[in-house]
Amino acid sequence: MSIRTKVFLIIFVLFAALGIADFIVQRFVIYPSFLELEHREAGENLQRIFHAIDRETYHVERLCRDWATWNDSHNFMATGYEGFIESNLSDDSLDNISLNLLVFCDTRGNIVWSRVRDLEDKTTLQLGFMAEGRIDPAHTTLALHPSPEGGRGKRGIFNTEAGPMLFATREVLRSDGSGPANGFLIMGRFLNETMLETLKEQTRLSFEIVDPFDNARFLCRTSGMKPMQTGNLTYYTKDDGDKMVSCAGFQNEAGETLFGVQYLFPRETTRKGIDSIRYAVFLVIGSGVTVLVILNLMMQAVVLRPLQRLTDHAVKLQAEGDYSLRLDLDRKDEIGVLAKSLDSLVQTINDRTVELQRANEQLTQLSLNDALTGIANRRMFDAYLKQEWRRAMREQTPLSIMLADVDHFKKYNDTYGHQQGDMCLIGVAAVMQLHMQRPADLL
Repeated sequence: MSIRTKVFLIIFVLFAALGIADFIVQRFVIYPSFLELEHREAGENLQRIFHAIDRETYHVERLCRDWATWNDSHNFMATGYEGFIESNLSDDSLDNISLNLLVFCDTRGNIVWSRVRDLEDKTTLQLGFMAEGRIDPAHTTLALHPSPEGGRGKRGIFNTEAGPMLFATREVLRSDGSGPANGFLIMGRFLNETMLETLKEQTRLSFEIVDPFDNARFLCRTSGMKPMQTGNLTYYTKDDGDKMVSCAGFQNEAGETLFGVQYLFPRETTRKGIDSIRYAVFLVIGSGVTVLVILNLMMQAVVLRPLQRLTDHAVKLQAEGDYSLRLDLDRKDEIGVLAKSLDSLVQTINDRTVELQRANEQLTQLSLNDALTGIANRRMFDAYLKQEWRRAMREQTPLSIMLADVDHFKKYNDTYGHQQGDMCLIGVAAVMQLHMQRPADLL
């Protein structure tokens, strides 16, 4: 495997690992955080709905307190003054303050005056808890407790035949808040479609009120609901495609569920989270591919192509054995140093090769010729004789061997010394070489 392939694979594996790690982080860390944020937002929206209902109950309580702490109301409970009824308790008066229920009763629950009215169709209604002309003192509307503003009172919601009702009860006192209380004033408003529209406008949420006993409609009773907790509110959520189903039960002070609240929460947070994750993944992939291509091109230009040139040069040197070749690569980095070192090494090899060739030629010359006279020695003679003998036998031509002896050489050498003897041999050899000019002759 070439370095180019290895480098490409290493870079590819690194970016693939980066992409996988990014996907894992996005899918198992960031995406669940979007889900958690969405579920928490669903719970906060339910709390907004519950708080909006509580605010409506608070408004009923404020109105009830104003009416109950009033001399005219106190006198009415004491005397049953008809003028009070004509002036303040007409149907139009109740319609103007949007009250479905208004009850004056004594401290034992006996009803002095009451009116239950449907504000939509302007009809009078009958409610079971006051059908006998009195209200059971144990009924939630009369379970009073001390109020921070003075006196006793209570506010909340209870179920009626006509649906959930927001109510407030206050002791009937004088305008200065003095007593003793001579009865109770109960005011109520139905949690009907009209109030729901008001609550939806206040909360900017589209929700519905569900009777808790209607299990077919109350989604909290269905399977797959996930229980969640935010503050003191326990609610349930369930993913349903592009929306999230959220629901919770509205409970009274005794912990009894009065009705259910549920709504479909658009999963904008998750959708934006998925879009962000998808964008991040595509960004990583796109940037990874771009960096991979750019890095590959840079590696080709800066590292791989010069290395390939070095490799080709080394292979050519090995194949051709021409040590005169040079790279002459003008670079200031490590590859340039390597190229110069290689050229220097090749130059050294070339110089030593030339020297070795010269030495071999000299050795060959010394091994075949006499060092003193320069004519062939016995080794050269034997080899040449064998070669010429074979040629003569092959071509059937004559072969001549002539022997020459230098007369009185020993006496000359002993008389004049070895130096003069050597000069004599050199001179004789030179004369003989001068007269033996045919290429095939060997002296």
